[in-house]
Amino acid sequence: MNQKNNKILMQKKFFQKNDLNTLSINDPIVHIEHGIGRYQGLTTIKTSSIESEYLIILYAEENKLYVPISHLHLISPYFSVNKENIILHKLGSDKWNKEKKKISTKLYDHAVILLEIYANRLSQRGFAFKKNEEQYRKFCKRFPFKITLDQEKVINSVLNDMQKSIPMDRLICGDVGFGKTEVAIRASFICVSNKKQVIVLVPTTLLAQQHFENFKKRFFNLSIQIGILSRFQNEKEQNNILKNTQNGTIDILIGTHKILLKNIIWNDLGLLIIDEEHRFGVHHKEEIKKLYSNIDILTLTATPIPRTLNMALTGIKDLSIIAEPPHERLQIKTFVAEYNPNLIKKAILREIARGGQVYYIYNKVQNISKVALKLSNLIPEAIIRIGHGEMKNIELKKIMHDFYNQKFNILVCTTIIESGIDIATANTIIIENSNHFGLSQLHQLRGRVGRSCYQGYAFFLVNSFKNITSDAQKRLHAISSINDFGAGFSLSNEDLDIRGVGELLGKEQSGHINTIGFSLYIKLLNKTIKFLKNKKKPLSLEELEKKSDIECYIPALLPSNYIHNINQRLYFYKKLSSAKKEREIDKIKFQLIKKFGKLPYFAKNLIYITKIRLITEKIGILKIKSNKNIGIIEFDKNAYFNTKNLLKKFQKEPHLWKMENTIKLKFFHRFQNDDLRLKWIINFLNDLKKDIT
Repeated sequence: MNQKNNKILMQKKFFQKNDLNTLSINDPIVHIEHGIGRYQGLTTIKTSSIESEYLIILYAEENKLYVPISHLHLISPYFSVNKENIILHKLGSDKWNKEKKKISTKLYDHAVILLEIYANRLSQRGFAFKKNEEQYRKFCKRFPFKITLDQEKVINSVLNDMQKSIPMDRLICGDVGFGKTEVAIRASFICVSNKKQVIVLVPTTLLAQQHFENFKKRFFNLSIQIGILSRFQNEKEQNNILKNTQNGTIDILIGTHKILLKNIIWNDLGLLIIDEEHRFGVHHKEEIKKLYSNIDILTLTATPIPRTLNMALTGIKDLSIIAEPPHERLQIKTFVAEYNPNLIKKAILREIARGGQVYYIYNKVQNISKVALKLSNLIPEAIIRIGHGEMKNIELKKIMHDFYNQKFNILVCTTIIESGIDIATANTIIIENSNHFGLSQLHQLRGRVGRSCYQGYAFFLVNSFKNITSDAQKRLHAISSINDFGAGFSLSNEDLDIRGVGELLGKEQSGHINTIGFSLYIKLLNKTIKFLKNKKKPLSLEELEKKSDIECYIPALLPSNYIHNINQRLYFYKKLSSAKKEREIDKIKFQLIKKFGKLPYFAKNLIYITKIRLITEKIGILKIKSNKNIGIIEFDKNAYFNTKNLLKKFQKEPHLWKMENTIKLKFFHRFQNDDLRLKWIINFLNDLKKDIT
């Protein structure tokens, strides 16, 4: 697959998780009007000589609901921790209606809370950074690699945020090794150029050291002082750093959570960069909020934690994605297997034979020496060293320095290498007892290899598949099946499904989310926030999902002989129903032609009707019904359209129009064919919306 196609897939990987095209028969889905049922595929039904396609949902007591494809916006996949034990709703039961009323109230409450957070951020007065174009261009030229288009877009977003007086709060999601550090470095340059200080907060001592080296290289030859605060510095060095931070001598301070415990007095702090936020505990995050409420905050992560992900998706925190891999980067080959000495030996010898190095992860310090000895007996030709967090600072620093300089082949270590270690020659990682690790942790560990143009290999070992928990099975399945570039974003959502949503919003919200499924809850929450931002009253779930009723009495579908695969048809149906602009519909049309050939008559009708529905929603039209001779247009009482253009039409063609009442309009027109009729309706609607956008 070429890089461009790869990029498109990466950008959509997470969001496709919430699409219908991934459904299998009997998967649970939720219909907003009828509740939870099970997907039974698509079927074509002919009524009054008009063919239409329907999605079938099976409900309790074997009752089936046939949903026309024009109503797919009412359906969402149902993601829950216990998919197998889902209780299906009964069609026509009052239980679902009662649940919906409760959810509507909770959606409103949750939206209000999030908007208060958002409003509080907007009310804070931040610093508007200025950018000296010439200085900035010179600094960028010193970057030894070519930045990707994604990196460039993200950098521009960050710098635009920094130039505003509202404090920045942006989440940068990019897979391991995709260039997030350079984004942070350029933001830091803008900050220090404005005579303000930067704090870079990282979860581990080794990552602090790595960032310290990277920042020093990038700011070489500039009068910028960079400090580091971690357990590698003794008390005297730490006190000196604190003193220089207070008097403004240090411009950029990089450190672990020790920074939070030191009660630092800043000379003039302007930017906080948090790397791998998921590694910091709740207490640390609360401390960060308290200390740094009105400065610019930039969060870097490969696997955003669900709470952060939710805030980004609901527009409270700004989100940017680096989905494009660096040039010449290869996907890491991932294997999940039971512990097998022969497999381990083969993997290590292959790496050593090509002049490479191996990370061997064993996360219990008390037994790590025995594991190293066992490996030494298995592969006597290998040179093996041990590294873990309980070692003395000087000893650990020397081990990592020697490994970096290829003085030994295998580093047997704990998860101390999880974040930030970047050694181009280490391209095989073997993880014992991988079932004991979290999903984001497995992804981070895998990201330690394959960081250059060499093929990386990751082996996730378990003692026995029979003895691991179902959650561990799901995590290992997720890590092995989602192995594309940019997988971190998808894995974050997998992690959410596996762990449930209890910690996302608290137990009370969690119950309501489980009622309708996470994807639908977040979708409705976004809409509720949008309505409240526009100072509109809270709406019911049906009102949030309401679309115009369009009936043109013609077949409008993607025929099965045009697109044979059901899931592909569902994908394009859903894509059309989710389109927000006419040009999006045109893009989908060209995609269909490119992939499947010339549009058949039924598919052309579907494109036209999708455009009609989109324009009616923009204007505020509730209903359009039309046959070959007559039509009815029903407006919402709050409809917003160009009345002058409508009056002109009345005056020019009085015999074609009749006002039934204040909201209902009748038109009379004999059309030669359906194609002309649909085009005429689209042109008429476009005239109504002229000059109102």
